[in-house]
Amino acid sequence: MAAPAVRPASSGPPTTPPSAPRLVAVVLAGGAGRRFGGDKLAVEIDGRPLLEHALDGLPAGTAIALVGPPRAVSRPVTVVAEDPPGGGPAAGLVTGLAWALTSDPAAVVTLPGDAPGGGRAAALLLAELERTGADAVVGVDLSGRDQVLQLALRPVAARRLIQLAGPDRGHDQSVRRLVTALAPARLDLAEDLSRDIDTGAQLAHFRNRSRT
Repeated sequence: MAAPAVRPASSGPPTTPPSAPRLVAVVLAGGAGRRFGGDKLAVEIDGRPLLEHALDGLPAGTAIALVGPPRAVSRPVTVVAEDPPGGGPAAGLVTGLAWALTSDPAAVVTLPGDAPGGGRAAALLLAELERTGADAVVGVDLSGRDQVLQLALRPVAARRLIQLAGPDRGHDQSVRRLVTALAPARLDLAEDLSRDIDTGAQLAHFRNRSRT
């Protein structure tokens, strides 16, 4: 099966997939923010954009694929875009994984750009992947629900997910269905690591927590 088309761009000088990195992080940053009422990834918490908080905690040397429109961030990233755009989270995930696999990484982690603790959670998911020897690990929130955009994957599992998405490349498909089919191991995550921000009330909650 042909790999999903990927159109790379860059937040700075043009970049290419890195040479055999140990870890690639796929950050899903393409949502329209309709529930929030605007570009939530740009809103500030403690003087820094939400997206910057999401990248905190990713191990040094991680190659980062930002799936969505170009954004100015402090860490080196490569921006990749769905082709065609607008296919939803599953399409963004497949696009990011396809880019990640071009550099033959040891592992891939995924996280939503609107989860302030996503990078720190990714580091824990990676450690669990290594500890258990599983092919895939998914984060689980306090309610027991799988947070299917918070993953650690070995390349074999990333390829399997892309294969499951089929020729539609994940467009308008269910991320939960694709991830569940991998039968991943599960890791319980603290609330501040698993929660994303969809509303103004949730943003206020995180701002208050950061001050305590």
